[in-house]
Amino acid sequence: MTKIKSKALEANIASTYVDVTIDARYECIQDVMSRYFGLMEGVNTFLQELSHPYRNWQFIVNEARTYALDYFHLFQSHPRGVEATGVMVGIFNEVILADVDDTVRTDAIDNLLLYLQQIIGNSGERLPDFLPVILSSVHWIESCPDDHFFLFVNSYYPVKRVIRLLGDQADGNISDYSILNNLLIRTYAVTYEFWCDNKDPWESFLSSANQIHDPDCIRDCFSDISHDFLYDLKGQLNRIAEFPKQNDQFVFDQLLTLVDFSAIVESYRKMPQVLLEVGAQNGQGHHWKVIFLFHIMGISGLKLIHEEALRDINRTIGWLIQNESYHHISKLMERTFSILKNQVEQFPATTLTCVLNMGQAVYQTDEIDLVNHFIDRMVELGFQTPMLGGVGNDWQIQVNPAHLQNVRTWLELIECKPRWSSRLLSSLIIKLSLYGIFIKDTDLFPRDITRLLNSDIGPVYNLVKQLARLFPAYFNDIGAEGSLREISTQLDEITHRRDVLIHFLRKQSHVESSNRILRFIEAVLHFWKTMEKESLKPFVPPYIYNQIETQGEYIDGVNALFSTLSSKGMDLPSELLIEKDEEIRTLMDQSTDTDPVDIERVALIAAFYKLLHHKYQLDYKSLRHHIEQLDKESFPYLERLRIALDEPDLKQRLFMLMDYLENLKEIILSKDCYEIRADIYKKRHITIDIPSMYGSYHERKFDALGLTFRVESLINVLFEELVDQINLGLITRTTFHEIYERLALFNKALLLDGVQSVELEQQLDLLAHALEVRGFTFTQYLDIFKGFAVAVKNIINDYFNNIHGQNLTRILAQTPTDHILEKYLPREEELDAEKIKHRVSEIFFRDRIAASLGLQQLDLFLTRILNTLFHQSNMLPEDRLHLLLNYDSKRIITGLDQVNNKAVGIIYMGNKGLNLLKLKNLGLPIPPGFVVTTEAFRCREIVEGFAPVKKDFHQQVNHQIKRLETITGKQFGNPSNPLLLRSQWCCHLPTRDDGNLFGCRHQ
Repeated sequence: MTKIKSKALEANIASTYVDVTIDARYECIQDVMSRYFGLMEGVNTFLQELSHPYRNWQFIVNEARTYALDYFHLFQSHPRGVEATGVMVGIFNEVILADVDDTVRTDAIDNLLLYLQQIIGNSGERLPDFLPVILSSVHWIESCPDDHFFLFVNSYYPVKRVIRLLGDQADGNISDYSILNNLLIRTYAVTYEFWCDNKDPWESFLSSANQIHDPDCIRDCFSDISHDFLYDLKGQLNRIAEFPKQNDQFVFDQLLTLVDFSAIVESYRKMPQVLLEVGAQNGQGHHWKVIFLFHIMGISGLKLIHEEALRDINRTIGWLIQNESYHHISKLMERTFSILKNQVEQFPATTLTCVLNMGQAVYQTDEIDLVNHFIDRMVELGFQTPMLGGVGNDWQIQVNPAHLQNVRTWLELIECKPRWSSRLLSSLIIKLSLYGIFIKDTDLFPRDITRLLNSDIGPVYNLVKQLARLFPAYFNDIGAEGSLREISTQLDEITHRRDVLIHFLRKQSHVESSNRILRFIEAVLHFWKTMEKESLKPFVPPYIYNQIETQGEYIDGVNALFSTLSSKGMDLPSELLIEKDEEIRTLMDQSTDTDPVDIERVALIAAFYKLLHHKYQLDYKSLRHHIEQLDKESFPYLERLRIALDEPDLKQRLFMLMDYLENLKEIILSKDCYEIRADIYKKRHITIDIPSMYGSYHERKFDALGLTFRVESLINVLFEELVDQINLGLITRTTFHEIYERLALFNKALLLDGVQSVELEQQLDLLAHALEVRGFTFTQYLDIFKGFAVAVKNIINDYFNNIHGQNLTRILAQTPTDHILEKYLPREEELDAEKIKHRVSEIFFRDRIAASLGLQQLDLFLTRILNTLFHQSNMLPEDRLHLLLNYDSKRIITGLDQVNNKAVGIIYMGNKGLNLLKLKNLGLPIPPGFVVTTEAFRCREIVEGFAPVKKDFHQQVNHQIKRLETITGKQFGNPSNPLLLRSQWCCHLPTRDDGNLFGCRHQ
């Protein structure tokens, strides 16, 4: 296999040490491991964590397991091995008694029992030396409080197995069996008491299975787990425990014959298959099996087989869905989801696998009612939110590991039949919007986006785009490659890796790269600007945070430079994304007594920030940068996009960009599946054993979607500019022509975004016909634009409110406030539930509409038009409105040197004006000037009597005068250098002189 060339291969990851003194009691462990230099760095990190005041207990359990189990041979052969083994046992004991959740405690208990098993089985001839440590631990376990002791009883590694092994291996070396007997007696007593407190499994099964033809035959299957059997075991235990003390070894042997917790669990584990086989004769096997599986899931003591039972339920329900009636399947689905809801926190991965397989079977039935029923239950099940925490001392971001699997599970179900999955799409959009999404480069999520795009998304294209916009994964470089790696490495190396904050920033961007790195670098920039490090806390491990100094050589200089940039009017850090690198350097060079190294550091971090922003944000500002990274073979017409970006005419640029979007949409919706080119190199971070991944990912549909989003962000900005080009303070017939052109572009944009409105297209047709009819009234135009407003309102309802509204209400009702992103929550300390729901809904819908192509800009455009139309209709009587409708402000003035083609001709310019223009065109020396056309006199009542028209007319006249001032170098109204204007009337008016001279005031 050809090795992939990657600068990641050349990266040398520096060692990182925790500045904590290791407790002296762990010195014996260091001594045992000291002969193996390659292990010592990891051992010291582990012991430093143990000695740290803010310990990561899960990390400690994981590391303790590694050194206790994988390297016991070193302890067994070392002179201080027994002492070190006792310390290792003590570490597990410390975790068990610590204030930790039961998941960590259970992990520690399992590992302690496994460790004791390892010591007993692998000590060999040194077992007598280790026996005091083992017996001391046995006594410690027996004396644990009840809640902790039950976790030993219910452990994956049975107490009985450990004690039996000890009896076999240490036979002849155990002088006092009472320690072992006491532990066994308490273990059995707790076991039998627990099972007797649960409902008899036969009675539970009988009530759920309804009528059974031969109940006695079936009841025999339950003999090994029945209450009668348990009562008998309790009697045997009591009789054995009454034996006199001198018979301890005999008691020990008798105790080992009893049934323990794990044996009862094993009997439960076999029961579903037994019932399947017994019930096969009358066709009830699968029903009986699933009934008992449900029973298993309701017993907390069977947690060891809950995950297996969930998988078995999954398989059985899948069979039943394919072979049972809709009514029966619905009931099974209700029961299954009820169990899943109780188990999702403990077994999220298995629960999601069960949901996926069940859902895929449901979709295959082609029963849309059943699919909808399934989707309802799935939404109610809840969602694995990211639950982002800080960064642990193991350098890993604390995140819910089931979050990404939950996203992928929903996507795979949507892909089964997208047109049936609108509510599932909507729910996923809502959940990701409210809770956030966390994806690392190493997750290779572009593959998931490609799979989604390869499903039949055409009927729900707009919804898929709403969802896809939420994925921060539209980049081709996986990890930190190219310029990102070079610049981040330079930033770290310039201080010889001694700035702990920048060193960690660099490593995080290389190893745990995700869009979260943007927030991290913004926190660093905030720290450099303010010297306040509180904002860094969520992004760095505690031990690194404690090492960050708020003054000194790594902060003073860059802080002074940030002050200089701020004093020059730069808004930091946002304007670092806008300003060019050389301009930033020029501003910094103006600062006195500045270390060139600090100038270089600020310049490098600004470049680093830009590159990260380009990678993770769908910002049009990075569009050209993004185009350069695209695969030229997949996008052979990129030059057309570059030409469109450089087109000076705004309307033409928009049209060309949307034409290109149309090509991209054809690629995205194509039934073809394109080749995936993923050049990925995997490695592991040497220091903390974190997986790393470098390389690139290219696939035509994925790349087309990422490019689509970036082009759309530019088009939305251009739409705002296009609307601003029209004077909507005054609307005439001419304005309606300009408005129509823009509305046609908006309609094209909506169609590209998967939004189709028959109402909008009808109103466009109506407006087009109205512009051809001279007798169309102002009121009729007003009605057309009211129709446009209604059409947009209906689009918002159809594609947003109606699709998301009900789902949003349901999801908010079951969502704890602390799971919702901060941006949705009010700043007041008192959080009123109703206010929160209203605020969340408002922000959610605003964000969805703002992100869509052209819709928000169209809504604002129509609002401005209607406001002006209503104002004009209120200010003018009907005859004036008709006159206004026929008034053309574009024909009211023409220059002689800059000719307005709309106002040329004898009708508009009169004989004198037209003759002057002809003489000018013949090359004769006609002075510069302009003509106020007959349009001003035809519509004189409007020009003089309606303020917006009068203002527009004066603005045009002033514009022409300013041009004349520029041409002549003179100023209108300036006595010392007057611009003299001779007024000639374009038509003969009574009581008017042939000409007047203006430009000097009477002094």
